[in-house]
Amino acid sequence: MTTLELAQHPELAALVAAIRQGESVDIMDQGRPVVRCTPSPMALRDRLEALQRSFISPVYPGNSVIDMRRDSR
Repeated sequence: MTTLELAQHPELAALVAAIRQGESVDIMDQGRPVVRCTPSPMALRDRLEALQRSFISPVYPGNSVIDMRRDSR
């Protein structure tokens, strides 16, 4: 196995940055696909925690939708 340091390979660092942004990168050799790099999927636990956070209201204990209506009157 070969290990490459991103600081020593700016082209590779640019590819890794694109992958971290969620893009897939295909590496070709003479027009033929050799490698496809895709972002790692979030772990199931991380996805479930993110989903749970999306349903939890802020620290503020009130109902923000109802309170927004009151404030807009």
